[in-house]
Amino acid sequence: MDLDKNILATLNPKSLELILYPTEQCNFRCTYCYEDFLIGRMDEKTQEGIRNLIGRRLPKLDNLHLQWFGGEPLAAKDLVLGLSEFAKKACDQAGVNFSGALTTNGYLLTLDLAEKLCGLNQRNYQISLDGFEAGHDKTRKLASGAGTFNRIWSNLLALKDSTLDFNVTLRVHLTKENVSSVKRLAEEIKQTFLSDSRFKVFLKTIENLGGPNDTSGVLLSKSERLTTIAELNELLNEKTVSKSDNGTYVCYASRPNSLAIRADGTIQKCTVMLSDDRNSVGKINENGTVELDSERMNLWMRGYSDDKKILSCPAVGLPKLPNLIPIVSAS
Repeated sequence: MDLDKNILATLNPKSLELILYPTEQCNFRCTYCYEDFLIGRMDEKTQEGIRNLIGRRLPKLDNLHLQWFGGEPLAAKDLVLGLSEFAKKACDQAGVNFSGALTTNGYLLTLDLAEKLCGLNQRNYQISLDGFEAGHDKTRKLASGAGTFNRIWSNLLALKDSTLDFNVTLRVHLTKENVSSVKRLAEEIKQTFLSDSRFKVFLKTIENLGGPNDTSGVLLSKSERLTTIAELNELLNEKTVSKSDNGTYVCYASRPNSLAIRADGTIQKCTVMLSDDRNSVGKINENGTVELDSERMNLWMRGYSDDKKILSCPAVGLPKLPNLIPIVSAS
């Protein structure tokens, strides 16, 4: 198999990506969410393990990237800021490039917090919207049931009016029920944000990813999806991003140098298949060492030695492992 530059970059041992769950709780209860919120804030042993892991790996790294996930990572903003500050200081001392990104619902991303995050090189944000105001508020609700759009939109406007150096990807979710609202949203986004190069749009159809919520009734068919995305691209003047914009897309779950560390110290590869034992590939210890199951790791990296199409989503067709013994977390 010929390896293009994108694939080769994911095999660079001098780069490390850590996907961190500072908390697996969330202030939202989106109607299609696949998470169960059974794990709370990241425990102290796992935090210490991450600090020690960074210290162990830095001498051999050129690049360290933190990707914050959850739950809602900013529901534990003190932990995000604390670990980011530690990592930035360590990277500055070691001469290692340091960057970071957050997958956040945007509700808690105030300008003051964004200033602190940007000061720690945590400058990239993916924020989801499900339509304009009423349309969004039907599906992306607070745990109390209240709507969330106006607060998120206000935070986005504050970011736009600032001089901060950041990148925001507005992840616009599409369902059978919100097409008209999303079209209104697209018009507002174009008018308000797309003259600013710091903002981009990513169109994403809702899928059935498991969990407690049944999404089957709102999923777009393939033809509906293609038609809707084409119409929205026209409204947005095609200022959207996609996974295939820059050659072969290699999912983080395929990459050997990307590890997702959950709040209890379990190491996984995929941020969706949370309860699947095949996804739990190891654990992090308090001293910063990691214990990885090579057989499970190979499942996720099989695209490098098999069909490279697998690299874009190794969860699809993930093989079974006989006699799989669950991995006990470090906590």
